[in-house]
Amino acid sequence: MTDSSINLRNDVVFKFVFGYEKNERLLIALLNAILALEGAEKIVKLTFLNTFNLQEYLKDKLSTLDVKAEDNTGRRLNIEMQVEPDRAYVNRVIYYHDKLYTGQLKKAEPFEELNKAISISILDFILLKEERELHNIYRYLNVKSKRELTDVKELHFIELPKFKKDKPKKLQSRFERWLHVLKFGEIYAEDIDNLPEELKAEEEIVMALQEMVRASNDETVRQILEMRSKARHEEASRLFQAKQAGKEEGIKEGEEKRNIEIAKNLLKLNFPVEAISQATGLTAGEIEKLK
Repeated sequence: MTDSSINLRNDVVFKFVFGYEKNERLLIALLNAILALEGAEKIVKLTFLNTFNLQEYLKDKLSTLDVKAEDNTGRRLNIEMQVEPDRAYVNRVIYYHDKLYTGQLKKAEPFEELNKAISISILDFILLKEERELHNIYRYLNVKSKRELTDVKELHFIELPKFKKDKPKKLQSRFERWLHVLKFGEIYAEDIDNLPEELKAEEEIVMALQEMVRASNDETVRQILEMRSKARHEEASRLFQAKQAGKEEGIKEGEEKRNIEIAKNLLKLNFPVEAISQATGLTAGEIEKLK
């Protein structure tokens, strides 16, 4: 039985399915659907710029699992699945997107050699609470006139929780069909041969689901996920212990401040130092300093 926790929203599984050159066709189909590319604009060939090695990831499980590629027109593309919220996520996306764009130029090459760079973030959480659309695109524009300066840099944010179409018959576009599989694909893992006709129409979707099942049976993938789960539990335990220690320290500081205030008030009433010490737990020396 396929583990339902292994799905296309998992960044390791996502990279397993879309990050290998042998699965170039799957990534091309996904990118064309997301970017709504048709006719002459469609991506037909990709060159992968970063290879994925499961064994290497076992050694460095904190590395960013993104997929970088260059298409047949020279456009540079970066796509990643982000599983958990990150307060600095937008800053991180901008930082790596700038490197994707500027990394095209070799020494002494002219700026005219720079091609469009597109970064796509598929998010399993809500990042843009103020936006109603699930797919938002950002480029350079004049904040006053709203006129665009250039489209050479483009950031896409796709928030899966905003996608509600869980019935294949309601899916109208390639993009919606891919969103459906990204969000609900694991429900088909046990019976891919009997997919709804709306999904069968996209051959690459069937292939992506088959690769997802392969990932669920891959021992190295399972090791990575187990290691990650263990690391999360350990981090949660560390944070809990730190929080408890902080509470205990806070209680202790609070008691000390309260005892000092009590001692001050008793001194004003001319209570003897020994009696104040018994009432507050402060030493005679500490009480003398309060006079």
